[in-house]
Amino acid sequence: MDLQSWAVEEFGHADVGDARRRKRLVRMAARVAEAPAGTVSAVFRTTAEREGAYRLLSNENVDWKEIAKASHVACVERCRGERVVFVAEDGSSLNITDTGQEKGTGPIGARGKGARGFQLMNAIAITLDGVPVGLCGQTWWARAEEADTRNGKAKRAEEKETRHWYELAGEVDALFKNHGDKDTIPWFQLDRGGDAWAVLADAQRSGRWVTIRSSSDRRLESGPDEKRSYLRATIGATPVLGAYRLPVTGAGGRAPRTAMMEVRTCPVTLHMTDDRSSKVHRVPVWAVSAKEVGTTPEGEKPLHWLLLTTRPVLGLEDAHLTIYGYTQRWRVEEFHKAWKTGACDVEDLQLRSEDGIRAWATLLAAAAMRLLRFTYLSRHTPERPATEEFSLDEIHAVHLARDTDWNGKRVPTIGQMTRWIADLGGYVGKSSGGPPGMIILARGWERVAPIVPIVSRLRRLQGWNKTM
Repeated sequence: MDLQSWAVEEFGHADVGDARRRKRLVRMAARVAEAPAGTVSAVFRTTAEREGAYRLLSNENVDWKEIAKASHVACVERCRGERVVFVAEDGSSLNITDTGQEKGTGPIGARGKGARGFQLMNAIAITLDGVPVGLCGQTWWARAEEADTRNGKAKRAEEKETRHWYELAGEVDALFKNHGDKDTIPWFQLDRGGDAWAVLADAQRSGRWVTIRSSSDRRLESGPDEKRSYLRATIGATPVLGAYRLPVTGAGGRAPRTAMMEVRTCPVTLHMTDDRSSKVHRVPVWAVSAKEVGTTPEGEKPLHWLLLTTRPVLGLEDAHLTIYGYTQRWRVEEFHKAWKTGACDVEDLQLRSEDGIRAWATLLAAAAMRLLRFTYLSRHTPERPATEEFSLDEIHAVHLARDTDWNGKRVPTIGQMTRWIADLGGYVGKSSGGPPGMIILARGWERVAPIVPIVSRLRRLQGWNKTM
Protein backbone atom coordinates (compact mmCIF):
# COMPACT_ATOMS: atom_id res chain seq x y z
CA MET A 1 0.00 0.00 0.00
CA ASP A 2 1.51 3.35 -1.02
CA LEU A 3 1.92 6.11 1.55
CA GLN A 4 -1.05 8.20 0.47
CA SER A 5 -3.43 5.24 0.55
CA TRP A 6 -2.04 4.21 3.92
CA ALA A 7 -2.53 7.71 5.34
CA VAL A 8 -6.14 7.82 4.11
CA GLU A 9 -6.83 4.42 5.69
CA GLU A 10 -5.13 5.39 8.93
CA PHE A 11 -6.52 8.90 9.50
CA GLY A 12 -9.07 9.54 6.75
CA HIS A 13 -12.00 9.07 9.14
CA ALA A 14 -10.64 11.12 12.06
CA ASP A 15 -13.18 13.46 13.62
CA VAL A 16 -11.17 16.68 13.55
CA GLY A 17 -14.03 19.09 12.91
CA ASP A 18 -14.20 19.47 9.14
CA ALA A 19 -13.06 17.95 5.84
CA ARG A 20 -10.35 20.56 5.32
CA ARG A 21 -8.60 19.67 8.57
CA ARG A 22 -8.99 15.97 7.86
CA LYS A 23 -7.37 16.42 4.46
CA ARG A 24 -4.45 18.26 6.03
CA LEU A 25 -4.11 15.56 8.69
CA VAL A 26 -3.90 12.88 6.00
CA ARG A 27 -1.25 14.86 4.09
CA MET A 28 0.71 15.31 7.32
CA ALA A 29 0.52 11.59 8.12
CA ALA A 30 1.79 10.64 4.65
CA ARG A 31 4.67 13.07 4.96
CA VAL A 32 5.56 11.83 8.46
CA ALA A 33 5.64 8.24 7.21
CA GLU A 34 7.71 9.32 4.22
CA ALA A 35 10.38 11.12 6.27
CA PRO A 36 9.82 10.51 10.02
CA ALA A 37 11.63 12.74 12.50
CA GLY A 38 11.02 14.03 16.00
CA THR A 39 10.54 17.69 15.06
CA VAL A 40 7.97 19.23 12.75
CA SER A 41 10.64 21.33 11.04
CA ALA A 42 12.64 18.22 10.12
CA VAL A 43 9.66 16.49 8.49
CA PHE A 44 8.14 19.20 6.29
CA ARG A 45 10.05 20.67 3.36
CA THR A 46 8.43 24.06 2.87
CA THR A 47 7.48 26.95 5.12
CA ALA A 48 3.83 26.57 4.09
CA GLU A 49 3.80 22.87 5.06
CA ARG A 50 5.40 23.59 8.43
CA GLU A 51 3.02 26.44 9.20
CA GLY A 52 0.04 24.28 8.24
CA ALA A 53 1.24 21.48 10.50
CA TYR A 54 1.76 23.83 13.44
CA ARG A 55 -1.72 25.31 12.95
CA LEU A 56 -3.35 21.90 13.04
CA LEU A 57 -1.36 20.74 16.07
CA SER A 58 -2.20 23.92 18.02
CA ASN A 59 -5.87 24.09 16.99
CA GLU A 60 -8.03 23.85 20.12
CA ASN A 61 -10.83 22.30 18.06
CA VAL A 62 -8.66 19.33 17.07
CA ASP A 63 -8.76 16.59 19.73
CA TRP A 64 -5.65 14.40 19.74
CA LYS A 65 -7.78 11.58 21.15
CA GLU A 66 -9.82 11.53 17.95
CA ILE A 67 -6.63 11.33 15.88
CA ALA A 68 -5.46 8.38 17.99
CA LYS A 69 -8.87 6.72 17.84
CA ALA A 70 -8.89 6.87 14.04
CA SER A 71 -5.54 5.08 13.93
CA HIS A 72 -6.63 2.43 16.45
CA VAL A 73 -9.91 1.78 14.64
CA ALA A 74 -8.06 1.45 11.33
CA CYS A 75 -5.82 -1.18 12.92
CA VAL A 76 -8.78 -3.17 14.22
CA GLU A 77 -10.51 -3.00 10.85
CA ARG A 78 -7.38 -4.40 9.20
CA CYS A 79 -7.74 -7.40 11.51
CA ARG A 80 -11.07 -8.40 9.94
CA GLY A 81 -11.08 -12.04 8.89
CA GLU A 82 -8.55 -13.07 11.55
CA ARG A 83 -9.65 -15.78 13.97
CA VAL A 84 -7.25 -14.70 16.72
CA VAL A 85 -5.12 -11.56 17.00
CA PHE A 86 -2.30 -11.32 19.50
CA VAL A 87 -2.29 -7.97 21.29
CA ALA A 88 1.13 -7.18 22.75
CA GLU A 89 0.76 -4.72 25.60
CA ASP A 90 3.56 -2.94 27.44
CA GLY A 91 4.38 0.25 29.30
CA SER A 92 6.98 2.86 28.47
CA SER A 93 7.74 6.53 28.98
CA LEU A 94 8.59 9.55 26.86
CA ASN A 95 11.35 11.85 28.09
CA ILE A 96 10.20 15.36 27.18
CA THR A 97 12.20 18.56 27.70
CA ASP A 98 10.00 20.70 29.96
CA THR A 99 12.18 23.00 32.03
CA GLY A 100 9.28 25.34 32.77
CA GLN A 101 6.90 22.50 33.61
CA GLU A 102 4.33 23.95 31.21
CA LYS A 103 3.60 20.90 29.06
CA GLY A 104 1.60 18.73 31.46
CA THR A 105 4.52 16.38 32.10
CA GLY A 106 5.39 14.61 35.34
CA PRO A 107 8.46 12.92 36.81
CA ILE A 108 9.77 9.85 35.00
CA GLY A 109 12.43 7.40 36.12
CA ALA A 110 14.18 8.00 39.43
CA ARG A 111 12.69 11.16 40.92
CA GLY A 112 16.08 12.45 42.03
CA LYS A 113 17.30 12.59 38.43
CA GLY A 114 14.85 15.34 37.46
CA ALA A 115 13.72 13.81 34.16
CA ARG A 116 10.23 14.70 33.01
CA GLY A 117 7.76 13.32 30.53
CA PHE A 118 4.76 11.04 30.16
CA GLN A 119 4.04 7.44 31.06
CA LEU A 120 2.33 5.33 28.40
CA MET A 121 0.75 1.95 27.93
CA ASN A 122 0.75 0.74 24.32
CA ALA A 123 -1.04 -2.15 22.60
CA ILE A 124 -0.16 -3.42 19.13
CA ALA A 125 -2.03 -6.03 17.09
CA ILE A 126 -0.21 -8.99 15.51
CA THR A 127 -1.70 -11.70 13.30
CA LEU A 128 -1.29 -15.41 14.02
CA ASP A 129 1.52 -15.61 11.47
CA GLY A 130 3.38 -12.82 13.26
CA VAL A 131 2.64 -9.83 11.02
CA PRO A 132 2.38 -6.52 12.95
CA VAL A 133 -0.90 -4.85 11.99
CA GLY A 134 -0.83 -1.55 13.86
CA LEU A 135 -1.31 0.27 17.12
CA CYS A 136 -4.74 -0.61 18.50
CA GLY A 137 -4.60 1.15 21.87
CA GLN A 138 -2.64 3.70 23.85
CA THR A 139 -3.00 5.37 27.23
CA TRP A 140 -1.09 8.44 28.46
CA TRP A 141 -0.68 9.82 31.96
CA ALA A 142 1.65 12.06 33.98
CA ARG A 143 2.85 10.98 37.39
CA ALA A 144 2.20 13.14 40.44
CA GLU A 145 4.95 15.56 41.42
CA GLU A 146 5.32 13.99 44.85
CA ALA A 147 5.35 10.31 45.77
CA ASP A 148 2.44 9.06 47.88
CA THR A 149 3.73 8.55 51.43
CA ARG A 150 0.50 8.00 53.33
CA ASN A 151 0.59 5.78 56.41
CA GLY A 152 4.31 6.37 56.66
CA LYS A 153 5.03 4.01 53.76
CA ALA A 154 6.03 5.18 50.28
CA LYS A 155 3.82 3.59 47.65
CA ARG A 156 5.54 3.16 44.33
CA ALA A 157 3.80 4.87 41.45
CA GLU A 158 4.00 1.65 39.49
CA GLU A 159 1.79 -0.10 42.06
CA LYS A 160 -0.97 2.45 41.63
CA GLU A 161 -0.64 2.27 37.87
CA THR A 162 -1.58 -1.41 37.61
CA ARG A 163 -5.06 -0.38 36.51
CA HIS A 164 -3.71 0.87 33.19
CA TRP A 165 -2.92 -2.71 32.13
CA TYR A 166 -6.52 -3.89 32.34
CA GLU A 167 -8.20 -0.58 31.50
CA LEU A 168 -6.34 -0.42 28.18
CA ALA A 169 -7.18 -4.08 27.50
CA GLY A 170 -10.83 -3.23 28.09
CA GLU A 171 -10.65 -0.32 25.63
CA VAL A 172 -9.06 -2.52 22.98
CA ASP A 173 -11.69 -5.20 23.62
CA ALA A 174 -14.41 -2.63 23.00
CA LEU A 175 -12.77 -1.53 19.73
CA PHE A 176 -12.74 -5.10 18.46
CA LYS A 177 -16.38 -5.56 19.42
CA ASN A 178 -17.51 -2.29 17.83
CA HIS A 179 -15.29 -2.10 14.75
CA GLY A 180 -13.94 -5.59 14.05
CA ASP A 181 -15.36 -8.97 13.13
CA LYS A 182 -17.52 -10.40 15.89
CA ASP A 183 -15.60 -13.68 15.59
CA THR A 184 -12.12 -12.14 15.99
CA ILE A 185 -10.66 -12.74 19.46
CA PRO A 186 -7.93 -10.45 20.81
CA TRP A 187 -5.45 -12.39 22.96
CA PHE A 188 -3.43 -10.08 25.20
CA GLN A 189 0.27 -10.75 25.84
CA LEU A 190 1.80 -9.10 28.94
CA ASP A 191 5.23 -9.24 30.52
CA ARG A 192 6.00 -9.53 34.22
CA GLY A 193 4.79 -5.98 34.89
CA GLY A 194 1.23 -7.16 34.32
CA ASP A 195 1.46 -10.02 36.84
CA ALA A 196 -0.99 -8.66 39.40
CA TRP A 197 -4.21 -9.97 40.90
CA ALA A 198 -6.23 -7.04 39.54
CA VAL A 199 -5.15 -7.73 35.94
CA LEU A 200 -5.88 -11.46 36.13
CA ALA A 201 -9.11 -11.00 38.06
CA ASP A 202 -10.36 -8.45 35.52
CA ALA A 203 -9.53 -10.85 32.68
CA GLN A 204 -11.46 -13.65 34.39
CA ARG A 205 -14.41 -11.42 35.11
CA SER A 206 -14.63 -10.15 31.53
CA GLY A 207 -13.86 -13.46 29.84
CA ARG A 208 -10.78 -11.92 28.22
CA TRP A 209 -7.89 -14.04 26.96
CA VAL A 210 -4.67 -12.91 28.64
CA THR A 211 -1.22 -14.48 28.90
CA ILE A 212 1.19 -13.07 31.48
CA ARG A 213 4.73 -14.09 32.27
CA SER A 214 4.86 -14.92 35.97
CA SER A 215 7.01 -12.54 37.99
CA SER A 216 7.31 -14.68 41.14
CA ASP A 217 6.64 -18.09 42.62
CA ARG A 218 2.96 -17.53 43.31
CA ARG A 219 1.19 -19.20 46.20
CA LEU A 220 -1.65 -21.48 45.12
CA GLU A 221 -4.95 -22.22 46.78
CA SER A 222 -4.43 -24.88 49.47
CA GLY A 223 -5.69 -28.41 48.92
CA PRO A 224 -7.76 -30.53 51.29
CA ASP A 225 -4.74 -31.11 53.56
CA GLU A 226 -4.39 -27.32 53.99
CA LYS A 227 -0.69 -27.52 53.10
CA ARG A 228 0.61 -24.54 51.22
CA SER A 229 1.58 -25.15 47.62
CA TYR A 230 3.42 -22.96 45.15
CA LEU A 231 3.38 -22.46 41.41
CA ARG A 232 6.89 -23.58 40.43
CA ALA A 233 6.89 -26.77 42.48
CA THR A 234 3.41 -27.69 41.33
CA ILE A 235 4.04 -27.34 37.61
CA GLY A 236 7.49 -28.87 37.99
CA ALA A 237 5.87 -32.04 39.34
CA THR A 238 3.49 -32.43 36.40
CA PRO A 239 4.42 -34.82 33.55
CA VAL A 240 6.27 -33.44 30.53
CA LEU A 241 3.71 -32.82 27.81
CA GLY A 242 6.19 -32.48 24.96
CA ALA A 243 9.38 -30.76 23.83
CA TYR A 244 10.64 -28.50 21.07
CA ARG A 245 13.93 -27.05 19.86
CA LEU A 246 14.54 -23.31 20.21
CA PRO A 247 17.33 -21.51 18.29
CA VAL A 248 19.14 -19.15 20.69
CA THR A 249 21.18 -16.25 19.35
CA GLY A 250 24.30 -15.02 21.08
CA ALA A 251 22.60 -11.84 22.32
CA GLY A 252 22.11 -10.85 25.96
CA GLY A 253 25.18 -12.65 27.23
CA ARG A 254 23.87 -16.08 26.23
CA ALA A 255 25.86 -18.54 24.18
CA PRO A 256 24.35 -19.35 20.78
CA ARG A 257 22.83 -22.81 20.67
CA THR A 258 19.73 -24.84 19.92
CA ALA A 259 17.99 -25.24 23.26
CA MET A 260 15.83 -28.25 24.08
CA MET A 261 12.69 -26.96 25.78
CA GLU A 262 10.38 -29.19 27.81
CA VAL A 263 6.72 -28.19 28.04
CA ARG A 264 4.48 -28.71 31.04
CA THR A 265 1.03 -27.38 31.80
CA CYS A 266 -1.67 -27.64 34.46
CA PRO A 267 -4.66 -25.68 35.78
CA VAL A 268 -4.02 -23.82 39.04
CA THR A 269 -5.87 -21.42 41.32
CA LEU A 270 -3.70 -18.52 42.42
CA HIS A 271 -3.92 -17.32 46.04
CA MET A 272 -3.25 -13.61 45.54
CA THR A 273 -3.36 -10.96 48.26
CA ASP A 274 -4.10 -7.28 47.77
CA ASP A 275 -1.27 -5.55 49.66
CA ARG A 276 -3.44 -2.56 50.53
CA SER A 277 -6.58 -4.27 51.81
CA SER A 278 -5.08 -7.70 52.66
CA LYS A 279 -8.04 -9.22 50.82
CA VAL A 280 -7.35 -12.61 49.25
CA HIS A 281 -8.30 -13.15 45.60
CA ARG A 282 -8.58 -16.66 44.19
CA VAL A 283 -7.91 -16.59 40.46
CA PRO A 284 -8.13 -19.80 38.36
CA VAL A 285 -5.70 -19.85 35.41
CA TRP A 286 -3.66 -22.29 33.35
CA ALA A 287 0.08 -22.43 33.92
CA VAL A 288 2.40 -23.25 31.00
CA SER A 289 6.10 -23.91 31.55
CA ALA A 290 8.78 -24.03 28.84
CA LYS A 291 12.14 -24.91 30.41
CA GLU A 292 15.52 -25.71 28.87
CA VAL A 293 16.83 -29.18 29.68
CA GLY A 294 20.20 -30.67 28.82
CA THR A 295 21.49 -27.91 26.53
CA THR A 296 22.42 -25.13 28.97
CA PRO A 297 26.09 -24.07 28.74
CA GLU A 298 28.13 -24.11 31.92
CA GLY A 299 27.75 -20.91 33.88
CA GLU A 300 24.37 -20.01 32.41
CA LYS A 301 20.91 -20.44 33.85
CA PRO A 302 18.53 -22.55 31.77
CA LEU A 303 15.97 -20.69 29.72
CA HIS A 304 12.61 -20.79 31.48
CA TRP A 305 9.30 -19.18 30.70
CA LEU A 306 6.50 -19.64 33.17
CA LEU A 307 3.27 -18.30 31.73
CA LEU A 308 -0.17 -17.77 33.24
CA THR A 309 -3.11 -17.70 30.85
CA THR A 310 -6.86 -17.40 31.06
CA ARG A 311 -7.26 -19.31 27.78
CA PRO A 312 -7.80 -23.06 28.44
CA VAL A 313 -4.76 -25.21 27.68
CA LEU A 314 -6.14 -28.65 26.90
CA GLY A 315 -3.14 -30.26 25.27
CA LEU A 316 0.26 -29.79 23.68
CA GLU A 317 -1.11 -27.83 20.72
CA ASP A 318 -2.72 -25.29 23.06
CA ALA A 319 0.50 -25.08 25.09
CA HIS A 320 2.60 -24.44 21.98
CA LEU A 321 0.17 -21.74 20.82
CA THR A 322 0.35 -20.08 24.26
CA ILE A 323 4.15 -20.04 24.16
CA TYR A 324 4.20 -18.82 20.56
CA GLY A 325 1.74 -16.04 21.38
CA TYR A 326 3.98 -14.79 24.15
CA THR A 327 7.00 -14.75 21.81
CA GLN A 328 5.14 -12.12 19.77
CA ARG A 329 5.10 -9.74 22.74
CA TRP A 330 8.59 -8.48 21.99
CA ARG A 331 7.23 -6.71 18.89
CA VAL A 332 5.88 -3.97 21.13
CA GLU A 333 9.44 -3.40 22.32
CA GLU A 334 10.52 -3.10 18.68
CA PHE A 335 7.77 -0.54 18.23
CA HIS A 336 9.07 1.46 21.21
CA LYS A 337 12.56 1.43 19.71
CA ALA A 338 11.36 2.62 16.30
CA TRP A 339 9.13 5.28 17.84
CA LYS A 340 11.49 6.64 20.47
CA THR A 341 15.12 6.20 19.48
CA GLY A 342 15.13 4.38 16.18
CA ALA A 343 13.59 5.90 13.10
CA CYS A 344 11.11 8.45 14.52
CA ASP A 345 12.92 10.07 17.49
CA VAL A 346 9.67 11.19 19.10
CA GLU A 347 11.48 12.41 22.22
CA ASP A 348 13.14 15.14 20.14
CA LEU A 349 9.83 16.96 19.67
CA GLN A 350 9.81 20.66 20.56
CA LEU A 351 6.09 21.41 20.74
CA ARG A 352 4.86 23.37 23.74
CA SER A 353 1.26 22.27 24.25
CA GLU A 354 0.35 18.93 25.81
CA ASP A 355 -2.33 18.26 23.20
CA GLY A 356 0.04 19.13 20.36
CA ILE A 357 2.69 16.80 21.79
CA ARG A 358 0.22 13.92 21.96
CA ALA A 359 -1.15 14.54 18.46
CA TRP A 360 2.33 14.71 16.90
CA ALA A 361 3.47 11.63 18.85
CA THR A 362 0.40 9.77 17.55
CA LEU A 363 1.36 10.48 13.93
CA LEU A 364 4.90 9.31 14.63
CA ALA A 365 3.58 6.17 16.36
CA ALA A 366 1.56 5.24 13.27
CA ALA A 367 4.64 5.79 11.09
CA ALA A 368 6.74 3.62 13.43
CA MET A 369 4.21 0.80 13.19
CA ARG A 370 4.17 1.02 9.39
CA LEU A 371 7.95 0.73 9.36
CA LEU A 372 7.83 -2.21 11.79
CA ARG A 373 5.33 -3.99 9.55
CA PHE A 374 7.42 -3.41 6.45
CA THR A 375 10.58 -4.64 8.21
CA TYR A 376 8.78 -7.84 9.20
CA LEU A 377 7.41 -8.46 5.70
CA SER A 378 10.82 -7.89 4.14
CA ARG A 379 12.33 -10.57 6.36
CA HIS A 380 9.60 -13.18 6.37
CA THR A 381 7.76 -12.78 3.05
CA PRO A 382 10.39 -11.20 0.76
CA GLU A 383 8.94 -12.86 -2.34
CA ARG A 384 5.72 -10.82 -2.23
CA PRO A 385 5.41 -8.14 -4.95
CA ALA A 386 6.62 -4.72 -3.88
CA THR A 387 3.40 -3.13 -5.16
CA GLU A 388 1.64 -4.50 -2.06
CA GLU A 389 3.55 -1.95 0.05
CA PHE A 390 4.81 0.65 -2.46
CA SER A 391 3.31 2.76 -5.22
CA LEU A 392 4.79 2.57 -8.70
CA ASP A 393 6.10 6.12 -8.26
CA GLU A 394 7.95 5.02 -5.13
CA ILE A 395 9.50 2.05 -6.96
CA HIS A 396 10.64 4.39 -9.74
CA ALA A 397 12.07 6.79 -7.13
CA VAL A 398 14.16 4.01 -5.58
CA HIS A 399 15.61 3.18 -8.98
CA LEU A 400 16.39 6.83 -9.64
CA ALA A 401 18.09 7.14 -6.25
CA ARG A 402 20.20 4.10 -7.16
CA ASP A 403 20.86 5.48 -10.65
CA THR A 404 19.31 2.40 -12.27
CA ASP A 405 16.53 2.07 -14.85
CA TRP A 406 13.13 0.42 -14.50
CA ASN A 407 10.70 0.06 -17.37
CA GLY A 408 7.70 -0.70 -15.18
CA LYS A 409 7.11 -4.14 -16.65
CA ARG A 410 8.79 -6.39 -14.11
CA VAL A 411 7.65 -5.59 -10.57
CA PRO A 412 10.37 -6.15 -7.95
CA THR A 413 9.72 -8.13 -4.80
CA ILE A 414 9.51 -6.68 -1.31
CA GLY A 415 12.84 -8.35 -0.58
CA GLN A 416 14.53 -6.63 -3.52
CA MET A 417 13.08 -3.24 -2.62
CA THR A 418 14.18 -3.68 0.97
CA ARG A 419 17.75 -4.43 -0.04
CA TRP A 420 17.89 -1.46 -2.43
CA ILE A 421 16.55 0.94 0.22
CA ALA A 422 18.91 -0.52 2.83
CA ASP A 423 21.88 -0.07 0.47
CA LEU A 424 20.94 3.60 0.13
CA GLY A 425 20.92 3.82 3.93
CA GLY A 426 24.43 2.42 4.25
CA TYR A 427 23.74 -1.29 4.71
CA VAL A 428 26.87 -3.36 4.16
CA GLY A 429 25.35 -6.83 4.11
CA LYS A 430 25.65 -9.72 6.52
CA SER A 431 28.94 -8.39 7.86
CA SER A 432 26.93 -5.68 9.60
CA GLY A 433 25.34 -8.28 11.87
CA GLY A 434 22.19 -9.46 10.10
CA PRO A 435 19.33 -8.30 7.88
CA PRO A 436 18.70 -4.54 7.59
CA GLY A 437 16.87 -3.02 10.53
CA MET A 438 14.42 -0.18 10.85
CA ILE A 439 17.03 2.55 11.35
CA ILE A 440 18.93 1.61 8.18
CA LEU A 441 15.70 1.40 6.19
CA ALA A 442 14.50 4.76 7.48
CA ARG A 443 17.86 6.31 6.59
CA GLY A 444 17.68 4.88 3.08
CA TRP A 445 14.12 6.08 2.60
CA GLU A 446 15.21 9.62 3.49
CA ARG A 447 17.17 9.63 0.22
CA VAL A 448 14.21 8.30 -1.75
CA ALA A 449 11.40 10.43 -0.28
CA PRO A 450 12.27 13.76 -1.98
CA ILE A 451 12.31 12.05 -5.38
CA VAL A 452 8.79 10.57 -5.15
CA PRO A 453 6.83 13.82 -5.77
CA ILE A 454 9.15 14.63 -8.68
CA VAL A 455 8.41 11.24 -10.25
CA SER A 456 4.68 11.74 -9.72
CA ARG A 457 4.73 15.17 -11.34
CA LEU A 458 6.80 14.03 -14.32
CA ARG A 459 4.46 11.11 -14.88
CA ARG A 460 1.44 13.44 -14.94
CA LEU A 461 3.09 16.07 -17.16
CA GLN A 462 4.81 13.79 -19.63
CA GLY A 463 2.32 10.94 -19.79
CA TRP A 464 4.70 8.16 -18.84
CA ASN A 465 3.84 4.58 -19.71
CA LYS A 466 0.44 3.55 -18.28
CA THR A 467 2.01 0.49 -16.67
CA MET A 468 3.87 2.83 -14.33
